[in-house]
Amino acid sequence: MLREHRMPSRSSARSCATWMLVAGALLWTVPPLAAQEVIEGKAILAHPAGKAVVEAGKLLKAGKLAEVKKASVKDAREEWVALSVADRRAEAAEAAASAPDAKTLEAEIAKSGILTNYGDSAMLRTASADGNSAIMAFVALDGGIWRVTAGPKTIDTTPIVETAPPLEGEAVLDHEIGKAALAFAKEIAAGKFDAANGLRSAPARAKRAAMAAKERAESDRYWKDTLPAPSALADQIRAGGKLTFVGEKAYLNVSHNTKTENADGSTSYSSTSMSIPFDLDQGTWRVAD
Repeated sequence: MLREHRMPSRSSARSCATWMLVAGALLWTVPPLAAQEVIEGKAILAHPAGKAVVEAGKLLKAGKLAEVKKASVKDAREEWVALSVADRRAEAAEAAASAPDAKTLEAEIAKSGILTNYGDSAMLRTASADGNSAIMAFVALDGGIWRVTAGPKTIDTTPIVETAPPLEGEAVLDHEIGKAALAFAKEIAAGKFDAANGLRSAPARAKRAAMAAKERAESDRYWKDTLPAPSALADQIRAGGKLTFVGEKAYLNVSHNTKTENADGSTSYSSTSMSIPFDLDQGTWRVAD
């Protein structure tokens, strides 16, 4: 399912876009003369932002993602409410599986944590000794309170071994997967969900078939609300699309950045990152979700 998250931070968060398996959005504002504060190690655990992350981690591990979302910023609360029941369950299960346990989280923060505070938002990151995993979280200052907007989440940063050269921009649209993505977007935009389902892989079709009618309708509606229309998707692929191959799986990643100069002299950036997975199903590339 296409998912969307908002994570207040700055350009330093761009490298974290791969956090989202399917889709995500980053929004951040840079004050005219902003100063960064960097807090490291044990000092993070004494900072209100660090404490908020630790408490959120405990809730996530207990399967209480809903509580974290309800205590988050307005955008995060609204996005959570907009998700289908099935997607909320899936998000909660994934969050519980990827959240470090409280003991590990505190130990890793004390050992290698770096909290970069931008004033109204902050990013927390730890790194493993072998460089193959990291814990990340994003927080925002809202009403004088630090609220978790994403994470904490353990991320596998082991380099992916690609089995074919990646394609970018126009070359993606010339590939079978690019054409399949636009065909899928066309059916979704037209509300022809059964036709779109025919473009999915067998496991993805089975997953949708197993949903209750209400959940299936919510899932279809969310796809329609989130996936760009074919023409917009094609433009985004040309400008920032990349297709990578890993065996019989492929990932179409599309990023779109905008910059806005605000009246108060600050600059706001919006970075949207989306990834659509594909499976090679009986010789044909099909949407794997």
